[in-house]
Amino acid sequence: MAWPHHLSLPTGRRTAEVIARLADGGQPAGADDDVTEALRREGWLYEEFSDDRGVAFAVRPLRARGPVPAAEGRLDLSRFAVIRVEAGALMMESPLASAEITIHRRELLTAALDPAADSATATGGLAAALREQLLGTGFLADPHGDETQELRYRQWSPHELMFHDRSRLGYRGYVGDGFGGTWWGRAAGFEPEPAAPPPYRGPRVPLAVPDFTDRRTSEGSYFEVTERRRSERVHDDESPISVDQLGELLYRTARVRRVHEEDGVEFVSSPRPSGGSVYELELYPLVTRCSGLDSGMYHYDAHRHELELVRPVSDYSVRRMLRVASQGSTTGAVPQVLLVVAARVGRVMWKYEGMGYAVVLKNTGVLYHALAGTCGAMGLAGCPLGTDDAVAFTEATGRDPLVECSVGQFIVGSVPRRRGEQSR
Repeated sequence: MAWPHHLSLPTGRRTAEVIARLADGGQPAGADDDVTEALRREGWLYEEFSDDRGVAFAVRPLRARGPVPAAEGRLDLSRFAVIRVEAGALMMESPLASAEITIHRRELLTAALDPAADSATATGGLAAALREQLLGTGFLADPHGDETQELRYRQWSPHELMFHDRSRLGYRGYVGDGFGGTWWGRAAGFEPEPAAPPPYRGPRVPLAVPDFTDRRTSEGSYFEVTERRRSERVHDDESPISVDQLGELLYRTARVRRVHEEDGVEFVSSPRPSGGSVYELELYPLVTRCSGLDSGMYHYDAHRHELELVRPVSDYSVRRMLRVASQGSTTGAVPQVLLVVAARVGRVMWKYEGMGYAVVLKNTGVLYHALAGTCGAMGLAGCPLGTDDAVAFTEATGRDPLVECSVGQFIVGSVPRRRGEQSR
C-alpha cells in the first residue's frame, strides 16, 4: 500500500479536504480517491511502498505525469533509463520520467519487468505495484515505438539527454539545495585546488610580452574583427606561424593577470570571463610547425607566460591527438599548432554541485570565442573543433583524468595565401 511520506499541495485544489484526510499521520482514502489521484498525477505526492519487512521502494515526483502508454503488448525499460547504486539501493532515473524511483529490494525490479510474474504473492504484489509506477512515471516504453521511430527521440543519445537534464535545476529542489554554488567541498572538509597547476619537468620557453601600442588603430573595432572572422582549417606551411604570434595569442586570451585569495580560495583575473572566477581551463599547444619554436607538446603556464615541454611530437599519444584533430577538421592536414583545452575540474566542482561540468563546457565555449576572435584580429587561421581525444591526453600528460581532462581542441596556424573552399 502507498503511504505519503512528504506532501506538497497546490493552491486551490480542495486543500482543506486533503489536509483533513492526511492530518495526524492519516492516509489518503484510497487509490481511487479523486484527490489522491489528482495529487499523484500533478506530481505532488511522494509515496513509499511497504510491507511488514519495511519500505520496498519509493517514488519521488519531479513534475506532472505525462500520458501513460498503453499497457498492451511488450513494454521494456526506456533506452533513456539509468539505474545506479546510491546508499545500497537502486536509483532509477530518466530525463523523460516524471519521477525518481528508489528500489530497496533489487529482486523487485527483475520481477516488475517480467509481465508473467505471479502477483498473488507478497513479492509479486509489490512487483506489480512497481511495474505500475514504472509505467505511470515514464520508465517503460514500446521497444518499437516512438523512442525508436521519431526523430525528436532518436536525435538524443541517452547520455547527452541525461546530462542536459541533470545539469539544470528542474524540480529537484532549489539553488543551494544540492545544486549550484554550494561550496560543498569546503563543507566536506576538502582543500580547494590552487589556481596554478603542478608544473611539468620539461624545458621551459619564455614567451615575449606583445607590444599593443598600435593595435587599436591597426586591428579596427570589435565589430570589424567579428565581421571578418572566419574558420580557417588550412595553413600556409611554407610560412608558418611564429613563436611570437603564438605567444601573443596565448597572452591575449589565456594569461593570468592577477590572483587574489578570499576565504582560502584563489581567484583569478584573465582577459576572458569564466564562471566563478576560478579559471579551470589549461591550454596545451601541440606544435608541428612554428617559426622559432621546436616541435612538441607544451603546456602554457598562464601565470608566468611561458611554455613547458610535456612530450616530443613523436610520442604516440601526441600523434594520435594530432590525427584526431586533422580528421575533425575535415581537411586531413596536420595543423601547425593544435591547442588542446584541458580542465582542472576540481577548481569548479569544489564549489558547484550538479552543474560543475556544464560550467566547464560553457567556459570552453567562451575560450573558443576568445581564440577565434583574436585569431581574426591577428590575421591568423584559427578554427575550433568539436572533437578531442581525452584518453590520448591522459597518456601524454600523465595527469589523473578525474583531476584534469581534455575538453576541447582548437587549431591555429598561418593564413594561406589564397582563401579556398575550406573557409566559412
